[in-house]
Amino acid sequence: MVALQHFNPRTVVEWKLDHSPNIPVYIFRYVFWAFKPSIDSFVHCRPVIFIDETYVYRNYDIKILIAVEIDANGSTFPLAFAICANESQQTWTWFLNHLKQHVVR
Repeated sequence: MVALQHFNPRTVVEWKLDHSPNIPVYIFRYVFWAFKPSIDSFVHCRPVIFIDETYVYRNYDIKILIAVEIDANGSTFPLAFAICANESQQTWTWFLNHLKQHVVR
């Protein structure tokens, strides 16, 4: 994610990490990101956001949450992404809150 932010300035990245007092490491829960050009172009899109999730197959048991728009040309326009360990009401709430905070405003 550091490289993503380095080569895409002002890209928003939000992490959700848990820390256990008995374990000296952080536990990954979620990561959210939205590219700055997508955030800036959102005002030119239709007023409907489509959300979905997909599984990452093979060696990983994670899900990718995606929010997309339809732009003025009728093409799919990516808004934001998140990676999470499981799909639940809590993960969708976290994703949609960050989408609202950083993209929709």
